[in-house]
Formats: sequence, C-alpha cells, structure tokens
Amino acid sequence: MADPNPQPIPPRFQVSRMISSLWVPQAIYATAKLGLADALAAGPLSAGDVAAKAGTHPGATQRLLRSLVVLDLLRQHGDGRFELTETGRCLTRDAPDSVHSWALLWGGPMMWTHWGHLADCVEQGEMAPKLLHGFESSFDLMAQHPDEDARFNRSMAELTRGLAALLPAFYDFSGKRQVCDVGGGFGQLLPPLLHANPELRGRVYDLPRCADGSCQLMADEGLAGRCDFQGGDFFESVPTGADVYLLKSVIHDWNDEKSRQILARIRDAMRPEAKLLVLEWIVPERVGPQDAGIVGTDLNMLVMVGGQERTEAEYRALVASAGLRVTNIIPTPAAMSLIEAVVE
Repeated sequence: MADPNPQPIPPRFQVSRMISSLWVPQAIYATAKLGLADALAAGPLSAGDVAAKAGTHPGATQRLLRSLVVLDLLRQHGDGRFELTETGRCLTRDAPDSVHSWALLWGGPMMWTHWGHLADCVEQGEMAPKLLHGFESSFDLMAQHPDEDARFNRSMAELTRGLAALLPAFYDFSGKRQVCDVGGGFGQLLPPLLHANPELRGRVYDLPRCADGSCQLMADEGLAGRCDFQGGDFFESVPTGADVYLLKSVIHDWNDEKSRQILARIRDAMRPEAKLLVLEWIVPERVGPQDAGIVGTDLNMLVMVGGQERTEAEYRALVASAGLRVTNIIPTPAAMSLIEAVVE
C-alpha cells in the first residue's frame, strides 16, 4: 500500500537523481540500436525471447528491459513477459510517429562526445565541433560522416511529421501556387500541405546530398510530379517564384549574423506579395519547469551548432534586420510557432 503521506525527497537526493539520469538516453539509444522495440512490436515476449530475436545477452537484455519499464516504455506482465506501451512503440522503426532515428542521434557518439564539452562551450561561447575539430559549422563535420548525416536528416523528418500534419489547419494556403521549403532536408513538411491543397506545387531547397532522400519521400507520398528538389546553399541564393517560403528549424541553428544572411537571401527571392513562414520554438521571457524542452534544445544549439533559441522580441528584431516585417505569430500545439513575415 502506498504511503498516504510520502516524505519529500531531500534536495541532495533530488540533485543526485538529476546527475545520474545520464542512463536514460543511453538506455533508449541501446534499445533503438539493438532493435529491442522492433523485437517486441508483434506482442509480449520474455527477455530470453527478445534476446534471441535481437542477438543479445539474455541476462543483460533482462536488465535493460527492466529499466524501460521504469521509463514507461514497456510494461511487464505477471508471467514476466515484456510488452511495448503506446509510448514505447515510438521506438520501433516503422511506427507512424517513430522517433527511432532521433534516439540513435541523441544517444550516439556524435552527440554524446560533444555534449561532454558543455562547460567548455559555456566558458568560451563556441560550439564543441569548433573547439574540438576547428569546424565553423557542425554541418561540415557531418558531411565527413555520411551515416551521421543521413541519421540527422531522418531524425528531422521524424520530428517534422507532427507539425507537418498540423500546418494545413493553422495557415491558409488556398490560392497559393508554389511553396518552397528552404533548408528542408528531405522535405517532410510538404506532403500534408500538398495533399490538402491539390493546386499547390512544392520545392525542397537544401544541400545536394539531401536530393535522394527527398525524391524518395515524394515518390512514396505520390507527389513526385508536384514537388521537386533543388540543390544549393541558402547563404548564397534561394529559388525565386514561390508564394510561400517555409523555414523550419533553420534559424535556430545559426548565430544572428548567419541567420540574417539566410533571411536576406530569402527576402531577395520574394515577390512583394510573397510570405515567409519561420517555424521555430519561441523562448518565454521568463522560463519555468514547464520549459524543459526549449531550454534543453537551446543548450543543444550552443553545444552542437553554435545557434540559439530566441524570444519573440529577438525574432522580431532579427527579421527586421533582414528587411522583413513580422505580420503574425501563430502558436501551434506542436510547441513551435509560425512567424509570418513579408517584405518591408
């Protein structure tokens, strides 16, 4: 029977729990890397059966699965078998709302090694790839590791699905003929828009190495005839002719100077009646415990890419400095906001 009057946890134990919580992302990473969630996708299994399917050590597998019960990723039956929870099913590769690649990205060596230098990043105000390897951009580092680059783009596609599904309901694309997803990776943001607006055509604009993944995605969605891919560098130019330009999770990757360059290139490409939608998290002026997600990703920008999350005032000033004017800010249930801007 649970204690009706539980005693508060002493502060030092609370902090100790935070310190030792590094086991959480690594347990999730190991589960994704070893395919344990996929082994359980068809139904409950014993730890031994999971180990047999995954080719892992039975005793060690039992211990890892037990940790996932604590995280509410698995539940354990009375006979000892383990079963995926609804949350845990997101770790399978083929789930509609899969975060399998995201788990591999965050728990893998690329992120783990660099996050070990957070103190150095705070001390010097530089991202870890520059401090450790001399790179001016973490994307240059990933270009030397094609597997990590592909994993990053798959992760971005996974994370974009939820917002992409909401976007047609939160912004009116009727009457628009062309939308351009700038820095869109594979272009996961576009399929729901194109399906909801049959007259709309799409273009994904990103580095040439994203071309194959983008073309495959559009083919899978039955949109190969309505959405193309154009390779290029958004610091140099952006395709002209679109009615709406989308810029999701791009500006937070860069400092103000680089962000201003990207926005200015989009402004150069925009017709007077065109719209820009910047899709980003917006930092509250005062944060609290409910803002763990945004402060965590802000620190990730510091460590990994040298960018930052910004407040509404900071976004308004940044957009204005590139010759654009914010006309609307629309919050969404996906935590991100749509920052609409036009040519000033």
